Amino acid sequence: MPLTDLSLPTALQAPSPRRKKALANRFTPWFFLAPFLTVFAAFFVAPVGYALYLSLFIKKRGGFGPARQAFGGLTNYVRAFQDSEFLQSLLHILLFMVIQVPLMLLAATALALILDGVKNGFAGRFFRTAFYLPYTLPSVIAGLLWGYLYSKNLSPFNQITGLKTDFLASGILLFSIGNIVTWTWTGYNMITLYAALQNVPGELYEAARIDGASNWDLTRYVKLPLLRPALTLSAIFSVIGTMQIFSEPFVLRPLGYVPDNITPNTYLYLVVARDGNFSYGAALAVLLAVFTFILSGFFLRSVQGES
Repeated sequence: MPLTDLSLPTALQAPSPRRKKALANRFTPWFFLAPFLTVFAAFFVAPVGYALYLSLFIKKRGGFGPARQAFGGLTNYVRAFQDSEFLQSLLHILLFMVIQVPLMLLAATALALILDGVKNGFAGRFFRTAFYLPYTLPSVIAGLLWGYLYSKNLSPFNQITGLKTDFLASGILLFSIGNIVTWTWTGYNMITLYAALQNVPGELYEAARIDGASNWDLTRYVKLPLLRPALTLSAIFSVIGTMQIFSEPFVLRPLGYVPDNITPNTYLYLVVARDGNFSYGAALAVLLAVFTFILSGFFLRSVQGES
């Protein structure tokens, strides 16, 4: 073999500086993503995977918890679609969503438009803080606060009016919970919409006023159309949040008759904590997640279709 052919194979040769740079550029993003991906896999992917796995088992009689389980395939999912309590909880939350979410977003939009007109004076800063303040309270504290206001014997509303209105009666219970949720989250959505209004270029307002637009014209033809993306985002988050309602009805349970299936999460919690049926609770959680995903996707597709 000639001496000129004694070179090392290409795979064994030291990488060139250009190749080193290419490898570095290729793996550097993954290096920075590694902490997030690790946490995401540990606290999201792994629990979801375990819930899917656990949902394929059925509880044996006399057992409590996941230790006494037998493989059942899709038995829990079939049972869920035949469970009138679970299906009724979905109807409750859909009714709640159809009424509460539009009212909350309407109030948040009105407040955002009013504050945008006030601009950055003392009054604007004060009311922005005041409207946002309920969101800073934990949902449990908000539930306890409104539970006192709803109490048939302690409510200051009843003491002032002399009535004995039961705000936790079955006929108005969902509206009472909706009032708590609206009080808590309107300020949060208002801040989101107000921030979107601050990004509107001032030149648009000036051009509209030069064309003779009134304040109402500015609101109708400039502000509201430009708020549409922020409103869509707030609506999607509100739909997802509505499907997760748990703290408010759970806190109100000791104060009055709150059905076990008032919301899907309340029913799911009682299936696991009270009945000890972890596998069926996992199946309900999976179905609730899928239902929320489908509902959010349908809403987003409808909004994009209208656009």
